[in-house]
Amino acid sequence: ENIEIALTHKTYADKEKIHGMYMNFEKPAYHVIGNHDCDMCSKKQILDYYGAKYEPYYSFDMGGFHFIVLDGNYMKVDGKYISYDNGIYFNESYRPDRVLPYISDKQLEWLENDLKMTKNPSVLFSHQRLCEGKASVLNHEELTKILKGAPSGVMMSLNGHEHLDTLEKFNGIWYYNVNSMSIMWLGKNYTCHCRYTEDIDEKFPNIKFTAPYTESLFAIITMDENGAAVKGTNGEFAGPSPKELGHPEADKMTPCIRDRYIEFN
Repeated sequence: ENIEIALTHKTYADKEKIHGMYMNFEKPAYHVIGNHDCDMCSKKQILDYYGAKYEPYYSFDMGGFHFIVLDGNYMKVDGKYISYDNGIYFNESYRPDRVLPYISDKQLEWLENDLKMTKNPSVLFSHQRLCEGKASVLNHEELTKILKGAPSGVMMSLNGHEHLDTLEKFNGIWYYNVNSMSIMWLGKNYTCHCRYTEDIDEKFPNIKFTAPYTESLFAIITMDENGAAVKGTNGEFAGPSPKELGHPEADKMTPCIRDRYIEFN
């Protein structure tokens, strides 16, 4: 239904203005491709729009760390990896045999070689979680073997996708799930028409399936060889919270990114 609504309703957000503000920020910008970036275009098209000069997965060095961006937007059907493209993954998302998401085999080979070449400890970025979990990449065990074999070590992995703020440690690596900046996705079973005016609901038809935040969330992470200090932000739900709407996972859903210190050892 998301893609159907997107195709039949005009977009009122000024994407060009928002993108321009981001790209003109005084600090360097690096992009991580997410599943919804490929709803109505290919990865090449979205990278061209971002002005990116790299593939969907790439690496760079900064401040004594090696940063790696991975692309988990692949399906594996009949043994073949198929890249997300123009919303094709929507048709496969609810198959009982689970064919997505995956890190492609070509990418895993690149990652193993990339980790061997760096002398700096590595930090990973991805849209989907890279360790075991409900919405993780399905070949996370194969990925974990590669990460454990990294000569200079992997300190931390950051991801989005799940709209949650969580921190877990697996096999010596911290996995930090960063909350959405704007909403908690609830789905059709928890539809709410009582937050905004009829005009707003008409302009933004997907908003009734979400629990929006009153403030945009963000975090500033400061890193050194000992660990990472996370300075987060707090907000509130606009209107009924997930708990008030009876969502079974409401206790995990919070409009905040918590302050915390992640010790590397």
